[in-house]
Amino acid sequence: MNVAVTGATGLLGGYLVRALLQRGAHPIAVVRNTSLVSPLVNAGVEVRHAELDDVEALAKAFVGADCVIGNAALVSLRPHPFSRYLAANVDGTIHVIEAMRDAQVSRGIHISTVGIYNGHTPPVDEDHPRYGEAHRQHRLNGYKVSKALAEETAWRYAAKYEIDLTTLRPSVMYGAFDRYFGAWHRKAIRLRPFAFHPYLSRFCLVYAGDVANAAMLCIENPISEGKAYNVTGEDLRLREFTKAWCEQDPSAQNKRLPLPIYYRRHYASGRIRRDLGWKTRSYSEGIRETLALESSPAVLVADPTTFEA
Repeated sequence: MNVAVTGATGLLGGYLVRALLQRGAHPIAVVRNTSLVSPLVNAGVEVRHAELDDVEALAKAFVGADCVIGNAALVSLRPHPFSRYLAANVDGTIHVIEAMRDAQVSRGIHISTVGIYNGHTPPVDEDHPRYGEAHRQHRLNGYKVSKALAEETAWRYAAKYEIDLTTLRPSVMYGAFDRYFGAWHRKAIRLRPFAFHPYLSRFCLVYAGDVANAAMLCIENPISEGKAYNVTGEDLRLREFTKAWCEQDPSAQNKRLPLPIYYRRHYASGRIRRDLGWKTRSYSEGIRETLALESSPAVLVADPTTFEA
């Protein structure tokens, strides 16, 4: 099977390409920054260049694909004007689906986020209220609102062009070469002489490799067509993740001071577990693979820009 992946040099993109290779599929990495693709090329991955704002180039990049995984998005720890989020996440989604139409690709996986939910009374399942155009947008919630609008747009355009779509909504991810949560967490636990961690916080962290496996299961099982899935980890305290990391990372062997900061996001992922038999790895397993991949990155690469593409 030929599967095109946008944002192939981002955190999740590298795992998607790797999962496709492991399953014997033919991944097509669609990237905007060609300076980072040598690990992909060395692994036998076909690389094609296209910008999210160029429908014609995207269509050429999708030619011959049986499925497109729309993974490219503007993700940043710094606030940006809402118009920039709209251009990357909403307009980019429209362009991807229009390019799929032009390239005659009828199967798609859209990578969304649990950040699209408006309110967090746990547990939050796939039918929970989401952000929409009526919600006030500002520099701090621009990513969440834009991703909610992007997913709504994806469903609408997929129906218009008769594309079988599945959307995945991951929670906070960790993995090899993570420049977001993982980078922040590593700095916090490697401080000297004391490290700090908010021991009361709970994020439902999920390993990026498990999210990639969820995408593979969706491609392989038609039951997923037309459905949205939360793809989240267990409802565990952040201190469990910190403990598991410090047990395997020699650079994090120091004294940790707990900060009593309470923050909880609890999401239900029962739908994908029932439909597809999806499972998550333990923190220890995910961290072990993360560190191993970073020491020998056969496929995974990291784009230093804010875009996942």
